[in-house]
Amino acid sequence: MQAQVTSIDTPPRYRASLIQANHWLEAARRLLNLDALAGPSSWKGLELYVQPGLRRELQGTVERLVKKGDAMMANVQDTTLPYHHRTAAIEQFKRTYCQVEQLLDFYADALVTRTTPETTAMLKACDYMAGHSMRALLQPLGIPTPAVITYLDSGIGASIFKAGMPLWDNLESPVAAIKVTRHNLLRPTALIHEAGHQVAHLTGWNAELAAALRIGLKKYGLQFANSWAAWASEIAADIFAFVHAGFASVAALHDVVDGASREVFRYAAGDPHPISFLRVLIGTECCRQCYGTGMWDQMERQWKKKHPLTAARPSTAQLVSASLPRLPEIVRLLLQYPFRGFGSKSITQCIDAGAAHPEALQRTAAASGEAFYTSAPLLLRGPMARLAWNGYQIIAAPARAPFYLQQQQAWMLLLGNSIQ
Repeated sequence: MQAQVTSIDTPPRYRASLIQANHWLEAARRLLNLDALAGPSSWKGLELYVQPGLRRELQGTVERLVKKGDAMMANVQDTTLPYHHRTAAIEQFKRTYCQVEQLLDFYADALVTRTTPETTAMLKACDYMAGHSMRALLQPLGIPTPAVITYLDSGIGASIFKAGMPLWDNLESPVAAIKVTRHNLLRPTALIHEAGHQVAHLTGWNAELAAALRIGLKKYGLQFANSWAAWASEIAADIFAFVHAGFASVAALHDVVDGASREVFRYAAGDPHPISFLRVLIGTECCRQCYGTGMWDQMERQWKKKHPLTAARPSTAQLVSASLPRLPEIVRLLLQYPFRGFGSKSITQCIDAGAAHPEALQRTAAASGEAFYTSAPLLLRGPMARLAWNGYQIIAAPARAPFYLQQQQAWMLLLGNSIQ
């Protein structure tokens, strides 16, 4: 195509608004090429049930952005409109463009972590496990399970960008995007914690649990009840991980939140995360109520010895001291309280926490023999049992941890490569 050259015989008129309008509209049009966002191999790395829907939603988002850009350009070129209306249209479109670009970058970053066949298979296994855990609770309630895309990132804790969260222009996030930390890829129980956040969002669990804690603990003082109610969202996600993965989820949480006592006892009003000291003890009490005595009792004793209450600030120590004798009552509420969002059932009536009892897991593994980890159909039907049992063995026999971590990687690769 022959290049076009602007004649400068007559000095051109400088039109700042039109220049800017063209700049942002053309930038929006370039976003239409999603293969420039992430290469074909990255898109191919997503399961068929995720990739078409995600790509379709993102493509539609950009197309709507371009339509807004066309309307913006029409306003800029309409000389009958006041000048400030035309410039305001540009600024509004620029903000919308940046929002869409940020959304695309988020998913691009998630997609490009699937750069090798091994990483792709591991993350596909994580996608599947998160979806499987949600479906176990949501399907009987008639609530569609959102698609999941997991991605690797640095840091200590996992996180989720929930499906259904509002984005812009009345749009919602099309899939649940869950960050899996590199250090915990082979102990991914935090993945189920994040899936619990998605379940809570879809069922209204957080608000119901907060209300139940506020009412149930009001007899111990309004401030005490409100403190526990403020932690409802993170407690719910911890409980969701526990009923699926058992002690493995408690042990993995312990290893993430452990540290200097000043951090373990850190308390900030408004933080949805419970005080880490109490958060671990919620987990050990869950084990005690569902499984009886076990290694979690040893964990609890060592936890309390390592982090004496004298290391806490006075106000925090007061809240922790008031909580300790009431933990059995609180945990019974967490495990047994019926919620409307669950069809008037408790979480343990929806998900059989007993299936993650170490003895039950051992019996299941023994009954399947080598096929427990090597049969793709069995992995697809019961990934939570593998996650719970492998995670338990890593804790129960730390001298053999390298073997169990290799075993975890092997079955996750098989699971991921079995998903089309």
